[in-house]
Amino acid sequence: MLETSHIHLSEDADQRAIEDLTKQVKGARGPMASLIRARRDQLKIEVEAERGFTLALAKARKSLVELMTMASVSADPEFFMSFTDEQILDLILRGGLGLAVDDFIDATTRIRASVEKSLEAVGVDLSPQAIPQLDLIQQQATTAIFEDVILPDFTKAIKTALRSMSLQIPTEIIKSDLELQLERATGRQLTDIKTQISEYGRSTTAIASAAAGLEHYLYTGPRDGITRPFCDVLINLVVDEKQMNKLNNNQGRPVRIACGGYNCRHSWSPITESFIEAAGLERATSGDIVAANAAAKRKRR
Repeated sequence: MLETSHIHLSEDADQRAIEDLTKQVKGARGPMASLIRARRDQLKIEVEAERGFTLALAKARKSLVELMTMASVSADPEFFMSFTDEQILDLILRGGLGLAVDDFIDATTRIRASVEKSLEAVGVDLSPQAIPQLDLIQQQATTAIFEDVILPDFTKAIKTALRSMSLQIPTEIIKSDLELQLERATGRQLTDIKTQISEYGRSTTAIASAAAGLEHYLYTGPRDGITRPFCDVLINLVVDEKQMNKLNNNQGRPVRIACGGYNCRHSWSPITESFIEAAGLERATSGDIVAANAAAKRKRR
């Protein structure tokens, strides 16, 4: 029930964000319309990646429970109790999580391509110098999700199930306990996955813009009833590097890659001086930076 509520709330916020950005595209002209459209399309890809990973994770949990249930009635429990951590990892991957890994890698590749399109919208090509760094953060994003978030939960649940087998606990109880442990971890996992996917896109953007020598960023995203006060101040303002370093979202997360914080649907779009002039964009003042930081300390409306 908690998992379903989490997914529905997240999907609702994402859909509202996409709809709001679509309205912004219709109300904009020239290069600004192209930039907002590119950002909206990138958000769509991120949302699709999150949904795909959610389904893959659910399938992995179901497959793993079925595998462990069959093992508990068809094999010697002592055989499983002798498994090393590497063997348990292999069991988890074969249980369906390996497909989720592949899906996530594919998603990050698509997000990376969408970032390149966002840069093209402001007349900037991806620098070859950024490629090694982009490859590295793609690997780091995969590691952060699987090795730091998902695998520990799965490993703990499997080891508990194996101990139950060795104690000859009834199969139905083992199955029920395993399902409960994996389901309890789902809400936090999905939040971490959503955050990692969003931050991967922003990190890719940051590296690409740095390689291109860009030092100005437009804060883009929806302005709706669930927008954080911090974000509400910054939307459609241009921030330079010095101002970026002074921003504080009051969530302990770096603004450059987390924007307003966990589950934030906004992003930084690197832009050129010529783009600022052509689109008639407004530059943030020191007062705007102070106002955003102050707003971050208030509760979301």
